Amino acid sequence: MLAAVIKSKDCNEAIEDIKKVKGADLIELRLDYIKNLKNDGIRRLMIKCEKPAITTCRKKSEGGFFSGNENERIDILKSAVKHGADYIDMEYSSDKDSIRDVIKNKKNAKIIVSHHDFKGTQNNIRNLYYKIKKFKPDLIKIVTQANSVTGNFKIFELIKTANEENQKIIAFCMGSYGKFSRILSLILGSQITYASVGKSEEAASGQPTIKELVDYYRIKKINKNTKIVGLIGNPVEHSWSHIIHNAGFDKLDINAVYLKFQVDKLREFIDYFKKLNAFGFSVTIPHKIEVIKYLDAIDKKAEEIGAVNTIVIKNGKLIGYNTDCDGAIQALKKKIRLRNKNIVLLGAGGSTRALAYGLKEEKANITILNRTIGKAKNLAEYFDCNYGSLEDLKNLDYDILINATSIGMYPKINDSLVQINLIKKNSVIFDIVFNPFKTKLLKDAEKKNCIVIPGFEMLINGAALQFELWTGKKAPEQLMRTKVVEYVKNHQSETGGMLLSQ
Repeated sequence: MLAAVIKSKDCNEAIEDIKKVKGADLIELRLDYIKNLKNDGIRRLMIKCEKPAITTCRKKSEGGFFSGNENERIDILKSAVKHGADYIDMEYSSDKDSIRDVIKNKKNAKIIVSHHDFKGTQNNIRNLYYKIKKFKPDLIKIVTQANSVTGNFKIFELIKTANEENQKIIAFCMGSYGKFSRILSLILGSQITYASVGKSEEAASGQPTIKELVDYYRIKKINKNTKIVGLIGNPVEHSWSHIIHNAGFDKLDINAVYLKFQVDKLREFIDYFKKLNAFGFSVTIPHKIEVIKYLDAIDKKAEEIGAVNTIVIKNGKLIGYNTDCDGAIQALKKKIRLRNKNIVLLGAGGSTRALAYGLKEEKANITILNRTIGKAKNLAEYFDCNYGSLEDLKNLDYDILINATSIGMYPKINDSLVQINLIKKNSVIFDIVFNPFKTKLLKDAEKKNCIVIPGFEMLINGAALQFELWTGKKAPEQLMRTKVVEYVKNHQSETGGMLLSQ
């Protein structure tokens, strides 16, 4: 179930905010935000809640704002019971006799006994679960900060334990490393996840909006049988891949959800997730090369490129592919014939490997430039092409210039590897960065009358190929494209104000 968090400063504002809630199954009333709260105010709120209400008055030590004494706080929760609250959430750190008293006199309310840890996911989290369970609450809620992707795994194992013991549980992680757990936890058996009513109204780190969960992650359609797919990278917040793939799953009625995994410990992530009900993964910076070590098999093209951006799970085996190559070459060939063209590649990472492989197949002349010249040399020797430092660009004549680095990616949208005076007039400029849609490099290139190719073209081409590898079905590419257009138009501030052009 999805709960909308209301954190208004007074009762009248809370009532107005309650009216605005759409798409949620429950409303969580954060009474600790409301100043000068009286019994009549609680009664009015309960009357106005047309959806089931979770009522809590969070203390400061657990991320709340209640400034009164403990007896006053407990009395507010008891008043909520009296006036018909559907759920009462009280912290395990509360006075233990008070917890017992509220549970004993709960009337028709369901009691959630909760614990919030804003420092991390402790190793003894299971012991805490059993201590809370002794109170026999209707639900146990344990939410912790994930300081690494591995912090989520302890919470997922806790959900598994609760399910085996028929104990209803709410459990997930906060923070950027834990954001995906707010969705995945529901698939694994957690009962409720929480969302803000709008942007900048989050009650906790990593909390998504209702619109984000309903429209972009299809949270109302996921269940215990939902297949897991997602992006492995660090960072991942800039990515639009969840918009692309979840739109495709929805169109073809495929029970799957695409998530974004911020991963700092790759081996541990792979070891854990290959045991789950997953189609596979996309792989992005900085894991495209390292991930090869943890795969069971690799496609011939990906092996020759030396980088993987797609993992397919078949019969428990992880198989690596590379769709960057075909996605990029398709985008280029729509604009220009590649044979015998002089092409400069900026960067020496996994994306450069994919581009160099594809361009060699097209019989292009390639020069790889990189800040660290040794990396450029190693890659050039592998692909039998020219190399140099970024400083060498001023001495090169080229037909096509490709930025294969992350320079210029959101939020650093004003960065570029190439000064405008080094952009050759009437050339083709391709930037694999897709967010913002039009990078500084591309904007500068337009001033020099260049043909520009945004990274989105490579992204959508590659995503369609990934979709087919995972599902065995042809991707609804036009729909995917349209959904990203709509998304970017609704999030101009996140993309430097640049809209996609159709």
